[in-house]
Amino acid sequence: MKKILVFLCAALVLLSCARERDGEAMKVSKGQLTIYPDFPSAFVAPRTIRVWTPENYDPAQRYDVLYMHDGQMLYDASVTWNNQEWCVDEVMDSLIASGAIRPTIVVGIDYNPDNRIGEYCPDDVSLLLPDSAAVYDDFPSQGNAYLRFLVYELKPFIDSAYATYPEREHTWTMGSSCGGLISSYALCQYPEVFAGAACMSTHCTLAYPDPAHPDAAKMAAYREYLRTHIAPNSAKLYMDQGDKTLDAFYGEAQTAINAMLRAEGWDSAHFEYRYFPGHAHCEDDWSARLDEPIMFLLKNGEF
Repeated sequence: MKKILVFLCAALVLLSCARERDGEAMKVSKGQLTIYPDFPSAFVAPRTIRVWTPENYDPAQRYDVLYMHDGQMLYDASVTWNNQEWCVDEVMDSLIASGAIRPTIVVGIDYNPDNRIGEYCPDDVSLLLPDSAAVYDDFPSQGNAYLRFLVYELKPFIDSAYATYPEREHTWTMGSSCGGLISSYALCQYPEVFAGAACMSTHCTLAYPDPAHPDAAKMAAYREYLRTHIAPNSAKLYMDQGDKTLDAFYGEAQTAINAMLRAEGWDSAHFEYRYFPGHAHCEDDWSARLDEPIMFLLKNGEF
């Protein structure tokens, strides 16, 4: 732990003056975006961190923090690989300005292009598989390491550099697809850190699904992990899906998760599932419904 703290202090000095260097082309239309390239870590590969602060950000005020995965895709379609984005700045700005949600900082964490799936893998689900089989055969599992980076390195930096409420009831996480997996896993692994997770189009099959040969063991293992690691109504959990492209394969696994959570006693104030017919597995469709999970997590007056 001492080694980690020393490393963190060095990182804070290095990053204290970092601004948009490697991401000058990335812009937001609302609020301010500050980019920290090559954020170092003792646990995972360095990556860019993209911090959005609301209009009229005031260091004398305090803010909730939403940690979002796939940071490259959140703010500016002109620089993403598929020319799509989540429109995080526009959606957050509108909800904050209307008073619908609490003032919130968004921390976009870039994925590792060399091992995105591995870093978003819920490692310990493998313990519930036959013979402790790997969750993903082709990708090194680094979900535990990625979450250590988020909790022990990134969050302390954000809480020291920005006017945040550092407490659990003001700390949230969100992602889509495998980013949905790691968001739910964060809630399981660090219930003392995160008060809620939004998981959009969650890759709950834990495999690229073949309709003829669904991997029932992996689906069941992930479901059982959720059941045994999040106490009912102890946090907020949002899950959703569309029915086009990859989302079309999630129905069986997601329906079983929904049934399990409700059977365990999760109420509508703490668990929300939404189904969006016609929505595909893409940023344009996640953007179109982004207000739903954000409102569920951050509704003004609720904690």
